[in-house]
Amino acid sequence: MNIPKPKRIRVLNLSWKIEFVNEAISQASNSLGWCDYERQTISLFEGQPDQQMADTFLHEVLHSIFYGMGIDVTKDLDEEDLVQKISTGLCTVWAANPNAFRWFQSLL
Repeated sequence: MNIPKPKRIRVLNLSWKIEFVNEAISQASNSLGWCDYERQTISLFEGQPDQQMADTFLHEVLHSIFYGMGIDVTKDLDEEDLVQKISTGLCTVWAANPNAFRWFQSLL
């Protein structure tokens, strides 16, 4: 079964565009993925192996959750508080984007 790549995901109250970039853009940025907070865009290098793509996607989703929830790791957050915020953010994003997470799961 071929599950389509997500084009957008909802992260809390924000809609993020998902774009898949080629190797030249990935090399220029020296990254497999990144979050652009101003454009509300998550960029992912399309040439990654599936399991690496899943890891990069989740990594960037976590950045978008931190942004949306105003989590600032430079402040004094205890582990329990941080884990609670991350779990709430992930549950919210997962519930709002079942197709994106079906695609994510197909990569694993």
